Amino acid sequence: MKESRPHEKRNFIIFAVNHIFMRMGWIFKTESVVMPGFIDIYTSSDVIRGWLPLISRIGRSIPQLILAHQMAKMPRKQAVFVLSGFGIMIPWLGLALILGLTRWSSNAIVVSFLALYTLHWFTFGCHALANGTLQGKLIRAEQRGRLLAYSNIIGCTLAIGAAFYLMKRWLGNGDANYAWIFAATGIFFGLAAAVTLYFKEPPSPPPQQTLPLLKFVSSGFLLLRYDRDFRRLAVVMLLFFSSWPLFPHYTVFGKRTLGLGSTQFVTLVIVQNTVSALSAGIMGAIADKRGNRVAMRMLIFITACVPLLAVGISRMPTGGRFYWLVYALLGLTPVSNRIIMNYTLEISPEEKHPQYLGVMSLLQAVPLLGSPALGMLIENFGFEPVFIGCAVLVFLGGVLTFRLAEPRLTKAF
Repeated sequence: MKESRPHEKRNFIIFAVNHIFMRMGWIFKTESVVMPGFIDIYTSSDVIRGWLPLISRIGRSIPQLILAHQMAKMPRKQAVFVLSGFGIMIPWLGLALILGLTRWSSNAIVVSFLALYTLHWFTFGCHALANGTLQGKLIRAEQRGRLLAYSNIIGCTLAIGAAFYLMKRWLGNGDANYAWIFAATGIFFGLAAAVTLYFKEPPSPPPQQTLPLLKFVSSGFLLLRYDRDFRRLAVVMLLFFSSWPLFPHYTVFGKRTLGLGSTQFVTLVIVQNTVSALSAGIMGAIADKRGNRVAMRMLIFITACVPLLAVGISRMPTGGRFYWLVYALLGLTPVSNRIIMNYTLEISPEEKHPQYLGVMSLLQAVPLLGSPALGMLIENFGFEPVFIGCAVLVFLGGVLTFRLAEPRLTKAF
């Protein structure tokens, strides 16, 4: 029996356009290329660079769990989505002004960047929860893979064009102009937020009971005890996300072992987003036809190959010509996030979507708590042993996906 989703076609289009503008903004702040390339100009510390994934994950996790308590009681979720959408553009416009109008020291720029970067991720955490909750409410499960495919293909295609014509100009010389790059990020994020004003969201029925925040959080973690499918997913995610602290290190690894320069960053960004667009279409179709579990399993096994590929290419005499393959596989990251979110939505009842998403987001932060320590390991033992160890953990997570349930075998839509 199909669920009634009023205004689904209109909301589908708005979700897609929102994601398209987000992709166009995101390409100018790509976590695996632009962020480490920028921070490496002002400090060569592996430990400081190691803080980047930790900040991003904590920012996406803690606000989600706290906000989930409030959103569970809200009859409409749109306001949170809109306000947080405008909120994530502010740090980037602020950083653009600092770089463009001031002559601060390297230390002051690093401190300002880390503060604004933290603000971005805390706001984005709220935005991600609102996105998942609203999508679970307004879009049917069998349409979410199609939404992922359409929005990623169009968004990445336009983002690649923007990067080719704009980022190439701003990074294609010896003096990289990050002020314009971050200004473009803020502008596209603002356009993405403006689109969300036009959602049509019917009110949700009031929850049967309203729990205090601490009880809401504790009951959320009790889901891990009583929901076997959610508990198994949590274990898989802990292993899968163990490789995420490596993301800002791939660029510096390439610079130090293969001599990559900022002029090559544009190529890496374009390759990463091209694969993201193509894989969204493929994985979206697989998720709709075969289920999110199959798509997630494939993405996890591919992710396990990334650090091994980086190590192998670095040992080749002409490895600099092939390092873009690492970023091709990293292009699957945005798709992985959406597939995981969609699988979580499927194994949880609609009235508990915020709670499930909040707990899962917090669990994803656990592996990234070790990001600064991982940076210290790289400083002391080198890149290769750390890369290989993370690959083994992710591969084990892929093996454990065979124990996950496929909700579409037990649920009728």
